[in-house]
Amino acid sequence: MIERLIPFTLIIGFCLFGIANGVIAQSNNPQENKEIAMRAIDWWLSGADIDPTTLFASDYISHLDSATNPNQGRQKHSLKEVEAEIEKFHAAFKNVKILNTIQVAEDNLVATHVVIQANHVGSFMGEPPTKKTVTYDAVEFVKIEDGKIIETWVTWDKYGFLKQMGALK
Repeated sequence: MIERLIPFTLIIGFCLFGIANGVIAQSNNPQENKEIAMRAIDWWLSGADIDPTTLFASDYISHLDSATNPNQGRQKHSLKEVEAEIEKFHAAFKNVKILNTIQVAEDNLVATHVVIQANHVGSFMGEPPTKKTVTYDAVEFVKIEDGKIIETWVTWDKYGFLKQMGALK
């Protein structure tokens, strides 16, 4: 009888150890988290028909230096506010593509550096369309829990971007 209980006891012990250490309760697979972070960037840049609720938690917060409201500065934004930023961006820029990507992940945090290129075809930040191609870089840090992004911090080369558009001399 004891021989039959030993394997069962070991299984229960491993499960309790895993739950206590977050192994079972939450995946901290860096590769999976990098893929989630990259899908979110693709959604932002492509304007693809992706349901953002599959990527972002319901209480998601973005710390974003607004691209469409230059007087706003860095503030916390909800998913709905980020969606509005994306709509404005895609009304003004077409042929958006990623030229280069570097990602680093540890546990549930992912850092992504991207170099982006886009054609300025619509009014943006008060600037009329210039038909110019702009290339800029951005860095995004995301925090992921239960397979969804709960928080992001974004910084991007706003001044280089505006200079290429002709908004800054």
